[in-house]
Amino acid sequence: MSLRPSLLSLRITAAFQSVLMLVQVALAGGFLGGHFDMLAIHGTLGRVIVVVALLMAVAAFFVRRSGGPKSVLPASVVVLLALVGQMMLGLNRSVASHVLLGVILVSAVAVLSQRAMTTPLPARTTPLTGSARSEAVRPEPVK
Repeated sequence: MSLRPSLLSLRITAAFQSVLMLVQVALAGGFLGGHFDMLAIHGTLGRVIVVVALLMAVAAFFVRRSGGPKSVLPASVVVLLALVGQMMLGLNRSVASHVLLGVILVSAVAVLSQRAMTTPLPARTTPLTGSARSEAVRPEPVK
């Protein structure tokens, strides 16, 4: 897999992960605000977030393997491991630690998503020649 499709897959998973994390925060706030039925949804979504983090780590592996930025893979793996720990804290009802790690994780996912979104995409290559084709419109020279 070349860098362009692997970076696009990282961007998609990072954006999806960011949206899921925001929904998770809203569910946690609803639960802490007295809407106790939101806890079951919060737990289910937590498991989905771990699966998406695994997909993001796989995408980061392919980005790194294709010559992309080095920092994305270790950060993705750390987020994945921290999310597994977060899930364990939640299952053990360690509320203070769970909330603290949750705040840290939301921040980490935001930074990771920012890095994925701001890494420049390489130019597309044509299938027959393999040469890069410019997608930008070049201005006409002034006469």
